[in-house]
Amino acid sequence: MFRHESRQKTLIGMGFVTLELIFHVAVRSLRMSHGNAVLGLLMTLIQSLMMVVVMYFLFDLLGVLRGAVRGDFMLFVMSGVFMFTTHVSAIGAVSKADGPTSPMMMHAPMNPIISICGAALAALYRQTLSAIVILYFYHTLFVPISIKDPVGLLELHLLSWAS
Repeated sequence: MFRHESRQKTLIGMGFVTLELIFHVAVRSLRMSHGNAVLGLLMTLIQSLMMVVVMYFLFDLLGVLRGAVRGDFMLFVMSGVFMFTTHVSAIGAVSKADGPTSPMMMHAPMNPIISICGAALAALYRQTLSAIVILYFYHTLFVPISIKDPVGLLELHLLSWAS
């Protein structure tokens, strides 16, 4: 009657449990970056926006604006800044992820790989949302933009995150 019976889990069931754990660790990682989730995302947005503005004025000061860049120069700057910030924030998130000596690892299904995956996923979410919001406001307020190869852009964004 009071016996513990372990249920046989399938490989697909264990995969869903792992994905659920990664999701919860990603949410925890987002909440740990700042006390308020909206303020944390806003800080990431402002940081990316400031880097775009500084790079634009730096290129203007150096005279690169008159160079051989076809198309919109701001999109050129934004693409570089977004890829850089995505790469750097993913590396920072993975390096700050909970290790094997963390108290969180005392819970049964938790392990360092899940912690690393969750932290990396949170960094990807934060940077992707920041890039989309900045591109939306640039499209709305300044110049309508069209991306010739959106799949290639997404692949580059994911490559900068995964590397």
